[in-house]
Amino acid sequence: MSRPRRHPDPHERAPRVPEASRWSGRDLARSEGFEAFSPWLGWGLAPAAWALHQGVGYAMTGWLCDSGTRWPYHTLTLVAVAMCAAGLMAALEALRRARRIRPRRSAARMRMMALVGLMLCAAALGGIVTEYLPTFWIHACTGVPR
Repeated sequence: MSRPRRHPDPHERAPRVPEASRWSGRDLARSEGFEAFSPWLGWGLAPAAWALHQGVGYAMTGWLCDSGTRWPYHTLTLVAVAMCAAGLMAALEALRRARRIRPRRSAARMRMMALVGLMLCAAALGGIVTEYLPTFWIHACTGVPR
């Protein structure tokens, strides 16, 4: 007598097993090392972008006032937003990968780090936009002693 076929549970995930035949030990360690490092990109890039935008933006105000141009500040803002976007993409990738990894405790830690990275990216992007928008209404030389 044959056993009845068991239908796969859609909520059950198959364990993730690395393909040892394709990866050498060094390649696997390098890959797993990057997977462990990537959630930290969201934590580090976004605050660094905001600090860069704020620090360099304030430092260049006198030079912008003397030169009469604003394009370097717009370029600085684009670089800072690109850094935030890179951190955001790394955090989203870590969040996506957190669904696949085992053991469950490691997945929860990866998910928490990815979500905090997303929140830091959103806060830094909000800060950069808040600093950038007034440049369209307030002249760069307002309040700068000559």
